[in-house]
This record gives sequence, structure tokens and C-alpha cells, in this order.
Amino acid sequence: MQKRTFLISLIFSLTLALAVNAWAHATEKVLYGFKGGTDGAFPSSSLVMDAAGNLYGTASEGGNPSDCVDNYVPGCGVVYALTSTSGGWQQSVLYAFQGGSDGLYPSGNLVFDASGNLYGTTVGGGTGTTCSGGCGTVFQLSPDQDGGWTEAVLYSFQAATDGAFPAGLTFDSSGNLYGITTAGGSGSRGTVYKLVPPKQEGGPWTEKTLYGFSDFEIAPSPGLVFDSKGNLYGTYYQLYSCYPGCGAVFELKHAHGQWTETDLFDFPGGGNGGEPMAGVIFDDKGNLYGTGAEGGNNFGIAFELKRCGGQWKEIMLHNFCSLNNCADGALPQAGLVMDAAGVLYGTTSAGGRCLYCGGGVVFKLARAKNGWKETVLHRFRGGSDGASPTASLILDGEGNLYGTTDPGAYNNAGYGTVFEVMP
Repeated sequence: MQKRTFLISLIFSLTLALAVNAWAHATEKVLYGFKGGTDGAFPSSSLVMDAAGNLYGTASEGGNPSDCVDNYVPGCGVVYALTSTSGGWQQSVLYAFQGGSDGLYPSGNLVFDASGNLYGTTVGGGTGTTCSGGCGTVFQLSPDQDGGWTEAVLYSFQAATDGAFPAGLTFDSSGNLYGITTAGGSGSRGTVYKLVPPKQEGGPWTEKTLYGFSDFEIAPSPGLVFDSKGNLYGTYYQLYSCYPGCGAVFELKHAHGQWTETDLFDFPGGGNGGEPMAGVIFDDKGNLYGTGAEGGNNFGIAFELKRCGGQWKEIMLHNFCSLNNCADGALPQAGLVMDAAGVLYGTTSAGGRCLYCGGGVVFKLARAKNGWKETVLHRFRGGSDGASPTASLILDGEGNLYGTTDPGAYNNAGYGTVFEVMP
């Protein structure tokens, strides 16, 4: 009897320890909650980190309350920084947009150059007259000696062959900028473009359109990644939800001064997923990874594309909403990030605590014996911790994850957050 009692006690103790470990493996911390004033509101873009560990991002509204007064939150948007201090994190606004030729509603990721200048895009403003409120800009923020930042517009889109409403940027090794626009002269035809810096400092940047998407094809932000040969890869999805298709992963190949577009994989929808809204990433073997916001179990997928002969084969990594009440997350709208061990991390904009009341999740995908295993690192409650993350995460050198939430329909979730998850 004593031996049986000991075994029962041991089994109970081990079970309890495993249960505690299952819930204690990750910690979420809100680094900053936006107040919806001069600090900005609704941070829906990915973050970027400098060498000192400071974070930078954009918020699409808020800032100067005398500008864009018809917004839900007055202000035309801001670029902000978060600096780690002994007492927490300090937020500062680097630039508040005025809504004119300087830009309106920053959107998409920021990128640094080697000199510490920041580059980004706005979906409105600029000198373009075809679009109401301007067709968008590419801007540069340069640090001043007194600690401030100076904004300069590098290019204003005109909604002609150059497109309109840019979102997201990528540098090549020569200092050229590449990006996408989500619309154009017809109102639905976006572009892939290149911006070449001037030969003499202070001169104009030169824009060149590399590719024009078909009607109803929308390329997301940030959306573009280079391979080792200088070719570009990205995704597009359909404006009207899988009509006439369900989106694709594409390649833009550069040869003999020309760029040629090829769809590497066309999503059929249904159980195979579709509507990839966040681009792709590479692993060290040349395989591609991303998410689709639809299909699978009707609530999105995570996928891998692997070369198989002359074709690309889709491998399903996870079907979201596979658990009761979508406890594993639903509707992934952000891309994936990979650590040095090949583990993938991402977010979903819904699910977690329940399908329609859940504020989304931060998840991990790791290789297992029979494919890939998903682990939920954090389920957003829709309160002070934020809700509805739609931007890709970033990793620091210690494996910590950083991201933003956009409260969406969650009125009690404030005006968005910047958060950290420590796996």
C-alpha cells in the first residue's frame, strides 16, 4: 500500500510539474501602451531594432492634434522610438507627420542604413494629385547633432505607372531601396519599384517600376526579400477573397537588365490555404516560409515551399483553429520570423481565448518527429496587453520576441501596444 501511494504521489507531482512548465515557458510584457495623443495611436507595422537595443516603429494616427483632425484620433501619424531605461522603456516621437507633402499615415516597416538614417513609407500625402490626400511617399529620417530628427521626402507617388499607396521597404547591398505599392492608376493595380540614391548628396532619388501586378492582386507589406543572386520574392493576395484566385508566392528574376515575374506557387484555396498577406522568408537551404490568412480549416495556415525538381511543393506546417474555440489562433495576417535553430515564430490576429472574442496569439512552430508542432506562447486578452497583432515579429540576439498590437474592435484595448515575449 505504501509503495502504491508513493507511485501515485510521484505521478501526480510529475504531472503537475509538466503542466506548470507547459504554461510557464513564455512571458509576455507590455513595453509601451499608446495613449492616443501626441505619442501616436494604432501601431500596425513591424519594429526595427538598432545595435543598442532601441526599438523603432510607426503609428498610423495621433501626433500633432491640430493635423488630420477628422481622424478617430487627431494627428497624421508618427515615427517613434522606445529606449530601454532602468525604470522601463521610454517612448519618444521622432517625427509627427503634418499630412501634406511630408506624408500622411505611415505604414509598413522601417529600415536603417549604415549611417543610422531611417527610411519608411506613408500611404498618403506627398505631391501626387490623382489621389485624395496624396498618393503616398518614401521618406528618410536623419538624426541631428542636437538629438532631433529631420524628415526628407525621397519620392512622392503619382498613381501612374509608378503606383500609389506604398507600404514597406527593403535595401539591397548597393544602397538601393525596393518596395511595393498596393494600388495604381486604376485603383487596384500595384507595383514593385526601385529607388536609386543620387550620385551627389542632396540630389533626387530616381524611381523605376520593375513590375505591375494584375487587377485585384494586392502585394502586402513589407513583402519583399532577396535571395543570394539578387532576385526578389514576395506574395500577393486577391482583393476580393480568392477571386479570381487565392494568391501566390512570386519571384522577380533579374537578368540582362530586365525583371521577369514568375508565380512559384498559386494557392488553390480550400484545405491548401490561400491569401498570403505578409510575404515570405528563406531558410539557409533556400526553402520559403509564410502564412495564409484563409483556407486550411477556414482560418488560415502556416506553410513551407520546397523545391521539388523544377516545381515548388507546398508543405502545410499548421492549420489554425485546429483546437476547440481556436485556442491555437486564427487568421494569421503577419509573416514569420526564424531563429538560428530553425524555429519559426508568428502571430494570429484572432483566436486564442475563443474564435470571436480572442485577441490573437503569439505562436512557435518547431520541427517534431511527425512534421511541425505549434506551441502558443501568449494569448492576448484584449485588455491592457493589447489585441489583434497584424505585424511580423522581430528577434533580438537572446531570442526574445518583439511586436505590436492594433486594438481593432477591442475598445478596452486602448490605442495599441509594443510588447515583448520571452520564450
